[in-house]
Amino acid sequence: EQYRISIHIYLPEDSRNRSHCRSSLQFSARSRFVCTNMAAASSKEGGKKSTYRKNAAGGGGSKRKFDKHSDTSETPANKKRALKHERQSHRKHATAVRSAKEIWNDLRVKTNDKDTNTKLCNELFGLLEGKCMETCMQHDASRCVQGVIQYGTEQQRRAVVTELCESKQDDSNNGQQNLGELCKIQYAHFVVLKIIKYCFRDAECVKMVVRALKKQMTKLAVHSVGSRVVELLFATFPAKSIAPLKLELYGPQYALFATSVPSGNGASNSLPSLAAFVEENPTKQGATLEHLQLLLQKGLDKSLTGFGYF
Repeated sequence: EQYRISIHIYLPEDSRNRSHCRSSLQFSARSRFVCTNMAAASSKEGGKKSTYRKNAAGGGGSKRKFDKHSDTSETPANKKRALKHERQSHRKHATAVRSAKEIWNDLRVKTNDKDTNTKLCNELFGLLEGKCMETCMQHDASRCVQGVIQYGTEQQRRAVVTELCESKQDDSNNGQQNLGELCKIQYAHFVVLKIIKYCFRDAECVKMVVRALKKQMTKLAVHSVGSRVVELLFATFPAKSIAPLKLELYGPQYALFATSVPSGNGASNSLPSLAAFVEENPTKQGATLEHLQLLLQKGLDKSLTGFGYF
């Protein structure tokens, strides 16, 4: 079979260069090269463009023209959006959350001045007051509670912390949602991180957080989400405040018996170290080592050894 290959070569105007280009072309029996000059190539390109323009003008293209009189409410995107709004309308505090997201969208603008942020934060806190426990577990409303903690006043932050730390029994869910459970939830744990970051200077907030997280350190330390809270808590809060929480990592019996013992002079009380506790309670050494080995093994399995408390 004979194959025809068309090559468009732009030859220079210099006669020597033109002759050199002609001599470099090789012809074979099974192929044929057709050389065209610049004018012919440009005319062909112009013809292609003109043909494309004619096809586009004549409606031969695949692009669909926009008709402003057509009804676009039945498009798949609009149907999906309407279904999303309908599903969100059945959630708890749907109206308040919808308004709170609009305020948060204006609050997060970095060019806002202090007065604007204060005004927006007051409106946001008014919508979420008494609803923080339910809203912080929603993926889109959690950032609104975070905005109150970040931009709110000291009284507003303390009110949010009090609501989250001193929550009561919820009969509808047959369980208790407290700060320790929020640390394990994907979106709610960001609220706890904001509390640790912006409320560590408030002594009242520190006491409430430490009291709410007692007897839960062993589970949070090896939890994939809660471990982030433990890491920031131990790195931010005062060492004296988190000392009772660190004791729980040595085992339940250690946290139970190691309350406060007299120091060397006997004048003040302080928490004992692990070595002092084992020395005074030799029978607890085996249980303590077994608990620490199990805790470390869980951390290795989940690749949590990069945290500082390990």
